[in-house]
Amino acid sequence: MPHARRAIRALRLTVALGFAAGLLLGSPRPPSAWAQTAATAAVAKPLTQGELEALLAPIALYPDDLLMQVLMAATYPLELVQAERWLKQGGNATLKGDGLGKALEAQPWDPAVKSLVPFPPVLTMMNEQLDWTQRLGDAVLAQQTDVMNAVQSLRARADAAGKLGSGAQQVVTKTSYSAAAAPDGGLAQQVYPPSVPPPRQVYSIAPTNPQTVYVPTYNPSVVYGAWPYPAYPPTYYPPPPALGVGNALLTGMAFATGVAVVNSLWGWGRPAWGGGYVNVNVNRYNAINVNRTQINSATWRHDVTHRQGVAYRNPEVNNRFRGAEAGQRSAARDEFRGRTQQVQQAGGIRNAVGERGGQARPEAGAARDQLANRPNAGAARDQLANRPNTGAARDQLANRPNTGAARDKAAAIEQLQAQHRAAFEQLAAQAGQRQAMLAGALGEGDTARAEMTAQIARLSDRLATTERAAEAALAELRAAAEQQRGAFAEELSRVRAEHSAQLRAADAERDQLRSSQAEERARIQASVDQLRAAAE
Repeated sequence: MPHARRAIRALRLTVALGFAAGLLLGSPRPPSAWAQTAATAAVAKPLTQGELEALLAPIALYPDDLLMQVLMAATYPLELVQAERWLKQGGNATLKGDGLGKALEAQPWDPAVKSLVPFPPVLTMMNEQLDWTQRLGDAVLAQQTDVMNAVQSLRARADAAGKLGSGAQQVVTKTSYSAAAAPDGGLAQQVYPPSVPPPRQVYSIAPTNPQTVYVPTYNPSVVYGAWPYPAYPPTYYPPPPALGVGNALLTGMAFATGVAVVNSLWGWGRPAWGGGYVNVNVNRYNAINVNRTQINSATWRHDVTHRQGVAYRNPEVNNRFRGAEAGQRSAARDEFRGRTQQVQQAGGIRNAVGERGGQARPEAGAARDQLANRPNAGAARDQLANRPNTGAARDQLANRPNTGAARDKAAAIEQLQAQHRAAFEQLAAQAGQRQAMLAGALGEGDTARAEMTAQIARLSDRLATTERAAEAALAELRAAAEQQRGAFAEELSRVRAEHSAQLRAADAERDQLRSSQAEERARIQASVDQLRAAAE
């Protein structure tokens, strides 16, 4: 039975290779899962009121609807980067109105991200200040009610400082605070007990012209008055010189050119200040998100699918939004391990066919493990599969007379070989997919590094530009002061000359008057003397 023994050895080798593939390929965690674990390892604590106000300082005075779009979009940082890049491609920056809205329909981004594309300065700031954007989005997801109350606190400070008011660009209204629950019973995304008290008054900001939005630009250190949190200075990102706001920031708030409203993208998300949530117009949201996931809740809820794998820095937020996804990954791993266990169950068959003369071989398990760990196991398998006489030997064994039991055993062996070969090929394909995922993650890391380098370069350029602009403004102020000093000196000299001339004229007039008085006295005296002489 030498051919039968060869077939049995081939079966043992095939099963051993299956074990080796299971051990080597296994079910490794995807790179995103490792990144997620590292990102949530530290214990996160809720932000204090001072930290929240410092974080929100650059945007708290935006019009209400624009502010809500910024808060929602900040929870999708990767899509913001994609939108900013898209805006710089081809002629996309020249698109306006309905043409822009139509072009954005093909993009898979969240409606909040799409709604910021008509506001390039805001989109650019959020793209260039990605760390601030992520911290803002994390705060929205963990402390949405606190964020809304902190905005109102900042608006009250600006009002007290005399920097917030109605005008040609915006209308500011004040109403009494009134607590209100979400219309559909939804709760604000607040994973911690609220730490910022609700306001007494609610400040609402809306465009004066509903069809034109003016984005305010301001220095938080000026518009909010005396800052009460020295440990948390307000965040400030100076506007690019292209906005042309100039020295207006030295005294308060400035407005760049107004932005025409894209009706399909504007006004679908508005603040519910009394409830600490964003009120969504369901029909308009679904119209922006056409042919994609539709909603039926009037309370905005974060959509984890638009996160695109970006880690949540806060573990509580991660548990809330990644919990279902983690459960799906766990079920997938269990399913895969179940298939692996089915392959391992073939060990009973190996023990059955590994017997000689009715005696089991106790060393078969150790030999199998040793074979599975051999580095050249794959080459051995390929060599065995390509042996030219394997098929002939099997055919010869099957055709020999009086070998019915051996033939049945050979057929079973052939079937097992086919099953194990298919299992091995499936494991190899999964390994290739995981390797591709790892290569993609490495590529994303290189891309992120390149983006960070480019961002640092852009920041350096902006800093140099700002410094040059400041130096130019200072030189201009000095020249103006010098010019004013010269004009003042000239005016002072003229006034002094006029005063001296007036004094000289007064002295001459006085001398002339004295001379006239002396002559008059002399004439009177002469008349008196004549009268006396005549009387005598």
